[in-house]
Amino acid sequence: MRNSGAVSISISRKEIYSEEMCNHMQVRDVYLNLNAYRQAMERLYRMCWQMPNRRYVLTYTLGATGRRLGEALQLTTRDLDFERHVATWRILKKRTPDYYVTLPLSQRLEEILRRYIVFSGISDKLFPISRRQAEYDVKKTFNEVGLHGWRPHDLRHAFILEALLNSKSIEQVRRWTQHSSYKELLEYARVVGLEIEKPLVPW
Repeated sequence: MRNSGAVSISISRKEIYSEEMCNHMQVRDVYLNLNAYRQAMERLYRMCWQMPNRRYVLTYTLGATGRRLGEALQLTTRDLDFERHVATWRILKKRTPDYYVTLPLSQRLEEILRRYIVFSGISDKLFPISRRQAEYDVKKTFNEVGLHGWRPHDLRHAFILEALLNSKSIEQVRRWTQHSSYKELLEYARVVGLEIEKPLVPW
């Protein structure tokens, strides 16, 4: 019985290590393609403005906020306060079932969401579709903007990397993404070279 338990623990640790290595490789790959993300977001903004359909707006929202797909699918018109320029998001990966965070909207995202709501006659959920349909929509949009082979969650990776490069603050990014610990964010910080910003000695 003891041997069986030891094997079980060994497999569990191996699986955890494998998952962490896989995630590290995904983050690294996204970092090497950050320019593609930037170009795609610029193109998506123009596409959303010209044709504010669900596919484009959902994908742009993910890329502009770094939210998880499930969190974006929970967003309703009641969660948007355009007078204060903020959105309230339900955070899904928390032990508390009803955990919300209110974050500022960029001017561009606010413009797109306003336009989308009016053009589509939205009165409740902004994206009233299943997760499977949402994944299909986002992947289809990826092919249109040059993000071939990307997964919806890669937009979260790209947002975090870009946010770290722009803010130089792990704490600000943690508050935005609502990571429960610094462990995962430190991995992003290592990838972008934020852990040590300058040489420690002059020679």
